[in-house]
Amino acid sequence: MFGFGKRKLKLAAPVAGRIIDITEVADDVFSSKMMGDGFAVEPSAEADTIVAPCDGEVTLVAKTLHAVALRADGVELLIHVGLDTVELAGEGFHALVKAGDQVRRGTPLLQFDRAALEAQGKRLTTMLVLTNEAEQVKSVEKHLDDPAAVLTVHMRS
Repeated sequence: MFGFGKRKLKLAAPVAGRIIDITEVADDVFSSKMMGDGFAVEPSAEADTIVAPCDGEVTLVAKTLHAVALRADGVELLIHVGLDTVELAGEGFHALVKAGDQVRRGTPLLQFDRAALEAQGKRLTTMLVLTNEAEQVKSVEKHLDDPAAVLTVHMRS
């Protein structure tokens, strides 16, 4: 009645840069929301570290080191660095965490070598996607102008 006990999760940008809606990503898998809703960041020139957007548990670090998955309050998140970066088989990436690690908002997760990735012709657009949205998420509020709370996820009871 008064909103007490309603569960919500605030997600920050995982890297410094210009925040865009997921529908603006130059990859149909993400822009069509095939993997889920979310947002993306065009990393700033000095950015080279992906950080946890909230407190949670690392559930996956891709073998190719270009993506990391987290679980926070039952919501599953995928942070995917770059477009077509899976093709690099880990070149230009360094994992700072492993599956099972508990992280706090702001904990460094991955580092990337901008020069190496750009030399391979890869765009650094970094997506944050809610991958189990249908099961856990009631609604999503987007605040694309607020890097500290880009998404507010309202969870099902």
